[in-house]
Amino acid sequence: MEREKIIAGLTGVRKVILKSLAFIVAAGIASFIYSKEMLLLLVKATGIKVYYLTIQEVFLATVQLALFAGIFFAIPAIIYLAWHEMKGLYKIKSLYGYLLVFAAILLFYGGSLFCLKIVLPSGVGFLVAGYESPALKAMISVERYLLFSTAMIFAFGVTFEVPLILLALGNLGIVKANMLVKTRRYAILGIVVASALITPTPDVYNLGLLAVPMYVFYEVGILLVKMVEKQKGKNP
Repeated sequence: MEREKIIAGLTGVRKVILKSLAFIVAAGIASFIYSKEMLLLLVKATGIKVYYLTIQEVFLATVQLALFAGIFFAIPAIIYLAWHEMKGLYKIKSLYGYLLVFAAILLFYGGSLFCLKIVLPSGVGFLVAGYESPALKAMISVERYLLFSTAMIFAFGVTFEVPLILLALGNLGIVKANMLVKTRRYAILGIVVASALITPTPDVYNLGLLAVPMYVFYEVGILLVKMVEKQKGKNP
């Protein structure tokens, strides 16, 4: 029975991957049409000047941006497909499933928007404006800026999913609420280290912009895992 469940799970993952790739390609092609506008939006978010250093750099940057945007805009479809394929395997009720899908999408885009509107301008402003002088000017290439900003946006979107990741692990029995409580101090250390690696600046303010929400989401995740355990206790 366990072997059949594993095989069914792997089959479901394969279906999700194949269908997700189709959505990513479709979204990427559509995004390429507006890639110039999206690139300008990313640049305006921080208010700095960027430069293209080779003839083909802007074109290649728009292609990279279209690929990122394809993944970014396909996230709702990917999340829904993952739930749809796994709901029967793990007996997830439809109402709970739809709520989880909605919450996952909301958290991802909420984290991404938080990064675009607050973290990127603050972090880039600290790194660029904080060190400029008449003798020292920033000359940032389009490609480097694009890779930096899109990686930051995606990282924040994913880290905002912490509560649902813990909920999923708790539902599968991989983690327990008491284990999460006992390892809280190590989790805080891990959150600080991860935030220091993800955020672009060494100052405490920008580090806190990610570390504080991540810790709050960790605590929310513990509460969700406790709710799952309580529900399982009622329906063993």
